[in-house]
Order: sequence, then C-alpha cells, then structure tokens
Amino acid sequence: MTILELVLISIGFFFGLGATAWLTVRYDLRKPNFRGERIPSIAGLAFVLAGDFIYGFEWLAGGPASRVFAAYFLVLIGFGILGMYDDLAGDRSVGGFRGHFRALAQGRLTTGAVKALGGGAVALGAGWLMGNGDLWRFALAAALIALSANSLNLLDLRPGRCLFVFFCSAAVLTAVLANVHQMNVGFALFIAVGMAAVIYPMDAAGQAMIGDTGSNSFGAVLGVAASAILPLAWQAVVVVLLIGFQFWCERNSLSKTIDANPFLRGLDRKIGVRR
Repeated sequence: MTILELVLISIGFFFGLGATAWLTVRYDLRKPNFRGERIPSIAGLAFVLAGDFIYGFEWLAGGPASRVFAAYFLVLIGFGILGMYDDLAGDRSVGGFRGHFRALAQGRLTTGAVKALGGGAVALGAGWLMGNGDLWRFALAAALIALSANSLNLLDLRPGRCLFVFFCSAAVLTAVLANVHQMNVGFALFIAVGMAAVIYPMDAAGQAMIGDTGSNSFGAVLGVAASAILPLAWQAVVVVLLIGFQFWCERNSLSKTIDANPFLRGLDRKIGVRR
C-alpha cells in the first residue's frame, strides 16, 4: 500500500465518519432499537461516504482494475441511497419479498419494493461492469450482488450480527484472494473491512444501528468482491445457497431459529448485546 493510498484512506474515513455524525446530530437521525432506546440509525452511511470517496478516486485514476472500482462505487452509492431511503421513510408494516410485491400488485408501492427494484437495477449495472462482455460473468455477478445485499440486510436484526457475518465472509474471500493474487481487489475489500471494524463496536454494543444503509452496502460490496475473486463454478454455488437462504427467511424467523439452537444462541450472544 502506497503513502498516497494511506492518505486517501485517512481522508475518506474522516470524511465518512464526520459527515455521518454531523447529519445524525443536525437532523436527529435516531430511531428506537430492539430495546426501545433511541440511537443513531444510519451509522452505515459512514461506509457509503468513505468507500465512495476512495473507490471513486481509484476508478477515476484508471488502471487495470478501474472497472472493478467502478462497480464498487456504483453499488455503494446505489444501495446506500436505497437503504437510507428505506431507513428514513420505510414502512415496516410490510415485510419480505412476498409482502412488498403483493402490495405492489395491489397498486401500493412500498419503500421495500423501491429498494428491491432499484437494487436489482444497480446490481445489473455493476454486473455488466464485472462481466466485461461475458454473459455468464455478468449474470452471476449481478445475482451475487443483489443476493448478498439482501442477505446481510436479513441478518441485521440484532446488534453485531450482520457485521460478524460480513467479517467471516470477507475472511473467506481474503483466503481465496491470497491464491489468485488480485491485489487491487484486495485493497477494495480491505477498505470495507476497515470501516466495518470502526463501526462494529458501536453496532455490537447497541449504541448505533448500521441500518439498511449499511447492511445493504456491505452486502453489495461482498457481492462485487465474490464476483471478482471466486471461480465461476463457486460463484454459481454461492448464488444457489443465497437463493435458498432468501426462501428460507421468507418462511422462518431467523432470530427464533438461532435462539432454539444452543450453539448458535451462544455464538449470537457473544457477537452483540441481546438485552
């Protein structure tokens, strides 16, 4: 990592955290958490602002990985805006894909449907960048981005849960990355992991929520990283697993399932506060 990149990261992180803190105080962007306490609700915006500052610079600088950085930039700004819209104006009376699209069929456009449709469009755009003319790479990248974004969003029901899974997923991708030697992709993933590490203590302690702004953005970045790092066959396997997870969550309560399993319950209570 060069001195310029270290300076860029420092400026980006300072800008993202500072702007998010200012907006939270200026517009009182707080919401009740699962315990009923009013806490900052869009801490994930710090990653969106910092990441887009850094990824945008790397994209405009050109180079062999410019398309990848353009994809990172696109998913962050796209899913960040859509997530923040749902955080600030979302209607929680409707949940799940079936609920949102059932409401849409009845002529009611929910914020969840806007996020799903908009997120799909963003994923297609980023998938096109990652595919670089290859139909299979395009399709798998778009699917990975959309499904990863929604999967981490589904996990963000209790403090620390979403970012813990993000760290685990990033660790797996980093292990694969060490064998494929794509250092530019590694730098982009390092930025996301670094910002997640800054936010995680507040999230896990129940002092701030990353919100849909953060969960969708961190998930979308994982999708881009997976499409850049994993072989196509493994990308297809991950897509199938994520589709299965979506269907399972439509019919089951993740929190109740975790609480019913002693191992998962014990782990879940170590990664964030629950009372």
